Amino acid sequence: MGKLKVVVDRTICEGIGPCAEETKYIELDKRHKAVILEPGKPKEEVMEKAQHVKRQEVILDLTPEEEEEIFRSAEACPVKAIFIYDPETGEQLYP
Repeated sequence: MGKLKVVVDRTICEGIGPCAEETKYIELDKRHKAVILEPGKPKEEVMEKAQHVKRQEVILDLTPEEEEEIFRSAEACPVKAIFIYDPETGEQLYP
């Protein structure tokens, strides 16, 4: 399992939705903005907290398959509102 820092810039997000189709870790909220779901935290709590931020940042501990899903999700975003970083080095991995 590997860790990735996933960031959604909710000011850029237009709520088109293909990102949410690629992974279980991203859903659209009632305003049609992408939200990163955090394992172990209640979905409603995460959705509510995300309503009040412009950038949501979450470090996820992922299997290799889930890592692929996250990258596919970021690549599917037509406005490039999803960013992926190495949480240890800060290196931007996508886009």
